[in-house]
Amino acid sequence: MRKILPALLCILLLSTSSPAAPKKEFRGSFTPGTNGEKLLSLLVSLTNPEVLELRMDEEPDDQGNVRNIHFLVKGATVGGFRVEKLALEASFVELNPPSKWDPKAKDPIVVKNVLRSNLEAVILEKDINSALSGYAGNDWNRISVDLKPGIIGARGYYHVKNPGLTLLAEVKTGLEIRNGKELWLKNVELKINHDEQTDAVRQAIRDIQPVVDIRDFPFPVTLAVLSVDDQKLRLSTRTPPKPFEGILLRYVRGS
Repeated sequence: MRKILPALLCILLLSTSSPAAPKKEFRGSFTPGTNGEKLLSLLVSLTNPEVLELRMDEEPDDQGNVRNIHFLVKGATVGGFRVEKLALEASFVELNPPSKWDPKAKDPIVVKNVLRSNLEAVILEKDINSALSGYAGNDWNRISVDLKPGIIGARGYYHVKNPGLTLLAEVKTGLEIRNGKELWLKNVELKINHDEQTDAVRQAIRDIQPVVDIRDFPFPVTLAVLSVDDQKLRLSTRTPPKPFEGILLRYVRGS
């Protein structure tokens, strides 16, 4: 006991006296001053988030190297589509030099090498339907999505100009991950005006597979977890990204 008490006191003194991790918060438009802030600014310009948190064990150096990095994006807007959550954790990252980072360039940032990376993405049913509500093509309108455990349902009205008919199309499908890089539709059912049309759609489905391919994603990730419930669709690597103690730069949309 006489040996344990002094050790506990030392631990308490060290934990209470150690400095807090650096933290900065930005709102609305801001001018970055450090390489870490430049990276935050670039991520903000690419995702237009409601909130973005960037964590690093240290600032990227002038060659673009950073040992550990984690970012969490809430309410990203990509191509007019809202993503509820996008998180990435990576280690021993080699980027191109910060002086070359440019949100207007074809490749705003170049990931040259990464030892390991984990990813998680969450999309809400209400955000899918919000994006679809404004869609009105020449032939399709009133498109909506209905998520159920393990199943994605969709319906919409298709206008046939000749002979001038409007048809109700209903699709029910599952999803599966293949090779850790692709999302494929599975067990697809199609009904036109409530009549089964599965055979007619098989070739069309084969032509669009895979529906998602992340082979060109800058960070090397292997998808392993896919879940669909009544409210959301979630994709993740086997180990989800986890934040860590370090420099924290936080952005909040608004003035």
